[in-house]
Amino acid sequence: MVIKKLGQIQQKESKNKASTKKHKRGWLIFGGVVVTFVVIGHVSNVMEQSRLEKDNIPIIISSVDENIKLDYHTNKREISAKISGISLLAEVKVANGKTSIHGHKNSAGDIKYEIKDIKEGDSDISISVIDGKRHGDKTIRFHRQTKADYDKQELEKALKRAEESVKKAEQQSNDENVSRAKSDVNKLPEDKRGQLSERIIKLEKSKQEEKERAEKAKRDAEEKKKQEEAAAAAAKARQQQARPQPAPRQVAPAPAALQPAPTAPPRPRPAAPAPAPLAELHFGSCKEARAAGYSHMRRGEPGYSPHLDRDGDGIACDKHR
Repeated sequence: MVIKKLGQIQQKESKNKASTKKHKRGWLIFGGVVVTFVVIGHVSNVMEQSRLEKDNIPIIISSVDENIKLDYHTNKREISAKISGISLLAEVKVANGKTSIHGHKNSAGDIKYEIKDIKEGDSDISISVIDGKRHGDKTIRFHRQTKADYDKQELEKALKRAEESVKKAEQQSNDENVSRAKSDVNKLPEDKRGQLSERIIKLEKSKQEEKERAEKAKRDAEEKKKQEEAAAAAAKARQQQARPQPAPRQVAPAPAALQPAPTAPPRPRPAAPAPAPLAELHFGSCKEARAAGYSHMRRGEPGYSPHLDRDGDGIACDKHR
C-alpha cells in the first residue's frame, strides 16, 4: 500500500516537473520573440535615422507660438509644437527638461510641455531636437508682466472708473451715484484723489444747498397757506359783523282783563349790538374780497373802496384781475 502511494507521488512530481519545464520553455520563446521585435524595431529606427542623415533632411520645429505674453498672475504656460524630419530615436529637450514625441508618423510628431516658474519681464525658452548627427532648435520668447506694470495698469483702471463715477454723479446727483463715486475715489492713492475729491465736495455742497432750498420753499408754502387761511377767516368774520342784525320782536301787551296782579317790573332786555359801520369792512385787494365772498361792490355798499375800483366806474372788483 505504501509502495503504491510512493509511486503515485513520484508520478505526480514527474508531471509537475514536465509542466514547469513546458512553462519555462514558453516564456523563453515569448522573450525571444519580444527581443527579436525590439531588435528589429531598433534596427529599423537606426536605418531610418541613417536615411534621414544621408538625405540631409532638416529637422523643422513648427506650429509653435514664438512670442508669448503673460499677465502678472500667470507664471506657467503649456507649449505645443510639431516636429518633422525625425526618426523615433530623436530626443527633445524643452527648457532643460526632456519630453516625448507623440503621434510619430511619416518622420513627424507632436510635443507638449508645460513651462513653470516663468520670471517677470522677458525670458527665452529653447526647444532642442537631437536625432543622431542632426539637430534643430527653436527659441520661444516670453514676456510676463512685471509688478510695476501691473500696478500701473490697475491704477489707470481705477482712475478711469473713478472719473466715470464722478461724471455720472454730476449728471444725476442722487444718493446712490454720489455714494458710489465717493467709494471709487477713496480707493485711489491719496496723491491721485486731488481734483476728483474736490468735485465730490462741490457736488455734495450743491446737493445740500438744493436740499435746503427745497425745505425752505416747503416752509414758505406752508406759511403762506396759513396766512391765506387766517386772512380768509378774518374776512369771513368781518363780513358776518357787517350784516344787519334783525330787530328784536315786539310782544303785544295782553288785554287789561287778563293781566295778572301787578308785580315787579321786568328787567329790560339788552339791545342787540348795532351792525358794524361800513368803514370797518375793508379789503386790501380784490383777491381778499373774493375770498370773503364779495365782488362787484358799488360805491356806498359794504366793502367798496376806491383802491379796489381801478377803472373808476363806481364798481369795485368787477373784473377778475
